[in-house]
Amino acid sequence: VTAPAAQWFLAEGATGPFFDLFILVAKFRGAPADVEARYLTPDGSVIVRTYTVAGQSRYNIWVDFEDPALADTAVSTSLATTNGTRIIVERALWWPAPLANWYEAHNSAGATSTATRWAIAEGETGGARGVDTYILLANPTSTAASIKVTLLFEDGTTTDRTFAVAANSRFNVWTRAEFPSTLDRRYGAIIESLGASAPGVIVERAMYWDAGGQLWAAGTNALA
Repeated sequence: VTAPAAQWFLAEGATGPFFDLFILVAKFRGAPADVEARYLTPDGSVIVRTYTVAGQSRYNIWVDFEDPALADTAVSTSLATTNGTRIIVERALWWPAPLANWYEAHNSAGATSTATRWAIAEGETGGARGVDTYILLANPTSTAASIKVTLLFEDGTTTDRTFAVAANSRFNVWTRAEFPSTLDRRYGAIIESLGASAPGVIVERAMYWDAGGQLWAAGTNALA
């Protein structure tokens, strides 16, 4: 991240018995930032919370405890300042919950704008490490989206599927389940919001794999 912004989007997010989810906000100079967070759930329900982040400070939101509806769910988040200030936003996901059991985490900065076309270079399913790849989508708009996911394999072949993503929602594509042909293969992906009035979306990619007999001993996440 090279500059603060007034608006941020986070596609990835999960709470519940396995994950602990944190949104991290930095305000570097000047007046406090009044921040509105919109938590987008898979069914399109939106939970709104407001925060004040002091100037020259760091602020932490433990999402699991922000609302009972956020205690055990997949969730995307959009954050915007309402008083003309600018901030920096990241998201950290730790596992396994509770805190005393944490052995791994991943972190990504947010995106500052939506788009109708995204690309991912890395993806893998199976293999010796038992890798699982997830394509994570946020639709922060009031318009339902038709999302085409095209996977690009190392041998030059492709496969694609189109998914309906509700307005104001978080959507998850588990490639192992949705694309059985990915097993024991590596691939990239192109993600497109279709239609003449296609809504802008946010896309991230998360990967998890086993090591030393430990399920999901490691993981990583990246903005598409």
